[in-house]
Amino acid sequence: GREREPPVGYDMKQNYTIPKAPSVMRSRMGSLRLFVTRGQAAVEFALVATVAMIVLFVAVQLALIGEDALALGQMNYQGARWAAVNTCALDTEIANYIVSVGSPSVTKSGGTCGTQITISITDSSVGGAPTTRTPIKGTACTNPPPSPTACGAGVNQRPFGTPVKINLSFDATKAIFLYGAGGATNKPWMGLINLPTTLTSTETAMAE
Repeated sequence: GREREPPVGYDMKQNYTIPKAPSVMRSRMGSLRLFVTRGQAAVEFALVATVAMIVLFVAVQLALIGEDALALGQMNYQGARWAAVNTCALDTEIANYIVSVGSPSVTKSGGTCGTQITISITDSSVGGAPTTRTPIKGTACTNPPPSPTACGAGVNQRPFGTPVKINLSFDATKAIFLYGAGGATNKPWMGLINLPTTLTSTETAMAE
């Protein structure tokens, strides 16, 4: 009835081992975890990169539209000032002066001088109440600008101190690269983003 005692010199700790997973299994499990981690990172990068590229393209496009708006205002200011100083200049001369001093991104949008710009002029050059003439097109993107008509007999002159108002309207569809060759037919871009396709500027100067 007595328990048998282990033989002298027998060590249970030495002869008892915990079974372990084979090294091949451990290697395969590690590779699987690495594959899943890399796949998840690739998917996350693709999603973030897509959103980042959309934001980048829209930011660049808005910056270009802003540059065109600034250029339109600058050329309109110069045109109104030129018309106020050259009180006998004809409408076509004013229009040609405007496109000759403007930025090519506006004046040559679409490839041809002045095709995307519509000009209207309001003044008292024909006598009496102010009149508006529109649309006027400038077609001479030359440098130096054209010379104005000199005042004389039979030439309408803007009376001193009367306002000269010039309005410019720029069709920006050809300047928006996100719309591609289809222009405004592709808006809104990606069905989400509406970009401004018409820019306007109004300036008034007093005839001198």
